Amino acid sequence: MTNNNNTKEFLTKLLEAWDNNSVSNIFMQSRFHSFVNDSPQETLDTLFFDVYIQHPLLSNFTQLHSFITPRSSSIYQGITDYLPHIKVIKNDTTNNTRFLISREVRFLCREVIISALNDVKTQPNTRFQLFKTLQSLHLNPENYAFDNQINPQEIIDLIPCYLEGADLLAELPYFSGIHFTASELTPLWESLEQYHFKPDDEIKIDSFFDLSKKAQVLKTLENFIHRYPDSPSIKKAYAVYISLGEIIPWSKHPFIRRLLGVSYQEAITLMALQK
Repeated sequence: MTNNNNTKEFLTKLLEAWDNNSVSNIFMQSRFHSFVNDSPQETLDTLFFDVYIQHPLLSNFTQLHSFITPRSSSIYQGITDYLPHIKVIKNDTTNNTRFLISREVRFLCREVIISALNDVKTQPNTRFQLFKTLQSLHLNPENYAFDNQINPQEIIDLIPCYLEGADLLAELPYFSGIHFTASELTPLWESLEQYHFKPDDEIKIDSFFDLSKKAQVLKTLENFIHRYPDSPSIKKAYAVYISLGEIIPWSKHPFIRRLLGVSYQEAITLMALQK
């Protein structure tokens, strides 16, 4: 491939063949594997930061995950070579979209490495290299550093502890600005009634939380961290901020599900008052 336009054109045709399961799909998949392994930065940058979100067949993370992970055993080498390129992508107001997507990309790359590791066909020497790569995929504190006294490395080191019960932050008045109407919640209404999300709900949540909503959530968390440095909840908020998309997919994150639950309760209250 010689330029971004050619790469994008190929990926578009590949997605159509994948969706239609056409006779050309196997051949195009093979070419895709070669492109990823031979030119990982060009191919994957185009896929993740140009085609993803904009193409209707890759409009959310669940679809991207379904497209990439079955190919893990064929593209892990390119993914491994690509990882240093996306290790450090800081929050930048001039390119917030790239920062948002890079979180999901790093999560997905880890998933590819883990899947290749678990593949029984992976040779022992390759498995050893993949294991070393996986060990090196620690979260980079530079991506989440704020101008305050909190050390992001401390949050990363203890993130399971700080995430425990962190979903309850969604019930604080400060986060009431992240609000969803009853009509917006309609696709998830039945699950919200039971506060039990089914596996099929994940793609609905993914589609619901587009880039603008994700940006709103992260910005609200960021502002909370800046404004209330002495809050007892500050480190939990920091852990949620770091983990969204990076450690836990948005559709599975307890904080996101709690946000939806809070809006559901508010919608129920409003409907009762209007009767």
